[in-house]
Amino acid sequence: MLSVKLPDHPAAEEEYLHLQQARDTIDREIAEVESLTGAKAGECMDVRMEEDPDEQEEVTIQRFTAQLDRLRQLTMASGQAYFARLDFTPSGSCPETWYLGRWGVLDPVALTPVVVDWRSPVANLYYSGQIGKMDYEAPDGRVEGELTLKRMLTVKERELVSLFDSGIVSQEAYLQGVLGSVSTDRLREIVTTIQAEQNIVIRHPLSGHLLVQGAAGSGKTTIALHRIAYLLYTFRKSLRPENMMILAPNPLFLSYISQVLPDLGVDRVVQTTFEGWCREGMGRRMPRLLRESRLEKNLGLSETEREQTGRIVRIKGSLAMMKKLENWLDHLQETILPPGGFKMAGVVLMDRTELESIFRQDLRFFPLEQRIAELKKIIRKRVQSAVNLLKERYAANAEQLAGRVRAAMREGAARQQKLRELYTVRDQRYKEIDDRAEAYMNGYRDKFPLPDLAGLYRAFLEECAPELHPEDGSLRQEDLPMLVMICQAVFGLKTKPMKHIVIDECQDFSPFQIEMLKKTNPAATFSLVGDLYQGIRADEGIRSWEEWRGPVFHDQADLKQLTVSYRNTVEIMDLAQKVAGRYPIEGICETKPVLRHGETPRIIRAGNEKERLSLIRVQVQAWRDEGYHSIALIEKTAEQAKKLFRQIGLDLDAHLLSETDTEYRGGVMVLPASIAKGMEFDCVGICDASAENFPDDEFLCRVLYVMMTRPLHRLCIWHRGAASPMLPQA
Repeated sequence: MLSVKLPDHPAAEEEYLHLQQARDTIDREIAEVESLTGAKAGECMDVRMEEDPDEQEEVTIQRFTAQLDRLRQLTMASGQAYFARLDFTPSGSCPETWYLGRWGVLDPVALTPVVVDWRSPVANLYYSGQIGKMDYEAPDGRVEGELTLKRMLTVKERELVSLFDSGIVSQEAYLQGVLGSVSTDRLREIVTTIQAEQNIVIRHPLSGHLLVQGAAGSGKTTIALHRIAYLLYTFRKSLRPENMMILAPNPLFLSYISQVLPDLGVDRVVQTTFEGWCREGMGRRMPRLLRESRLEKNLGLSETEREQTGRIVRIKGSLAMMKKLENWLDHLQETILPPGGFKMAGVVLMDRTELESIFRQDLRFFPLEQRIAELKKIIRKRVQSAVNLLKERYAANAEQLAGRVRAAMREGAARQQKLRELYTVRDQRYKEIDDRAEAYMNGYRDKFPLPDLAGLYRAFLEECAPELHPEDGSLRQEDLPMLVMICQAVFGLKTKPMKHIVIDECQDFSPFQIEMLKKTNPAATFSLVGDLYQGIRADEGIRSWEEWRGPVFHDQADLKQLTVSYRNTVEIMDLAQKVAGRYPIEGICETKPVLRHGETPRIIRAGNEKERLSLIRVQVQAWRDEGYHSIALIEKTAEQAKKLFRQIGLDLDAHLLSETDTEYRGGVMVLPASIAKGMEFDCVGICDASAENFPDDEFLCRVLYVMMTRPLHRLCIWHRGAASPMLPQA
């Protein structure tokens, strides 16, 4: 008789005993890897790698790193070995039982899987299958059969907490239980709750590009991260984490998502922003950028003013501008060449025709700066040949004169003196030739009038797009794609080539940015996730997926839509949908929330500022009393957020978030709308949705929609005076 308390289920004892066996296997595997590496599970320590004389150093490092990765995965698996059981009978074969977990575990003696990795082909039966006739795609072909059991198990701290079978308690109920929990300070991994439409995105073939239109709360960010983990598992022989990159909107968002991949056992994936990628590539050459939030600036402009400023940004991010810059750079490689080729002391080192052939054909794969350096090596050799030729001429001339002296004068001191003078002149000529050659090579670089990166960019604008040249001469983020392109063509980039690139909030990227990433990573495939309804940077991003599908990806990208929202309650999403519906987007499916009900969002009028602040204080305390942890108070602008923080931040023990922050901490947060996108919170308060703050405007409608779709459980909207006309009750 077992002494432990088990869940109320007929198979509880059977599952408990199996869990003990799985734990024992994992513990033995941990001990084995510890003995091989000298590391200790769950401890941070310096470990010395023993060199193998029969292996190359790189192979030894890869093997040792793989062992440490395995130890980390086994350590995490020891606390939660698996989360599901599948009983499947292939047609014409015996029944099979699999336990699914975050990491696969193999019995080293029997060589049978104790736990099957969630990324394996058979796991599709869990994510996409129901009890009954099912099939899945295995490496050896499609396997058909019958799924007879689909059991969800909750294992925490090595103990069996709960279990239920699909068909007895619906998976919807299990999903609601997970989604109804209080949030953490980080984005969660979701391997236990991946839904069928999400599973399709995660397992999309690596061979093609993928565009994902994901509704707010559809899990597109999490799905993108799980796709990275899936690809690394499925293509582990050809993909390495260092060759995969995810681009996020800002450093704060990177902090918010930072733990998802490590929780999935994945490390060393490059996680950065587009600006961070540009900075790495350009290094010290990257010019100083004017620090300003264009979104913040747009929030203070009228619709007409936004359109005027946005037009310039869209032109800079267009493929037409990219083509214009490409042509200018092509012309630049002609104009920087010395018009007459290279000559020294009357000797033709390289005429213009040969110079163009070498520079534009033989060296075309190098950036201009490197071509100039490579060309210098050729010119140096020819200068040396010219030096030798000139010296030979002087030597021959000197010998001819010496012969005449010997013929005309008797042997003696006078003749010796004459010969010494003659050879001294010859040696002086040698030195003059060497000095001239050295001076010629020292002045070699001056023959190529090439400004610095910022100077080149300004020259391009002055020649080809004077209307885009800023009056103050400052450079901004929208100039980065052109700066990177110039740097690549002229100086080269220091970026590492990627094989797969994931871009989150991709609707805010311009076609130029995507094309630039493609050109610098020609072997890479792309997974781009975004939501056009959240396109609050439409002045630089896209307004339709067709802006990429044809012009950028040449119709070689699949578009998938995630239409179900797993974040918000039905009541919150209903209200947000009514706001978004004022400005519909053609071709985008309506969002369908998971059937999880909650409190109806509250829209509250405050008579004055004092009353507004009081209402906010009371509501935050009420949410805290309910046990909610992450509470976001969102203002329209950064200035409004700063003011609110000064007024009540101390009272609420809150902290202020800004675009420059690099760490996400949770708790009570005061933040502007510009950085809320992509994040989720237990409770959200929109602090001023008045008609004055949010008049009826498509751009502001998108901003308000983003703010309204952040909460998991509670939404409260305050307004002073009349409410925004975009709110339904108005």
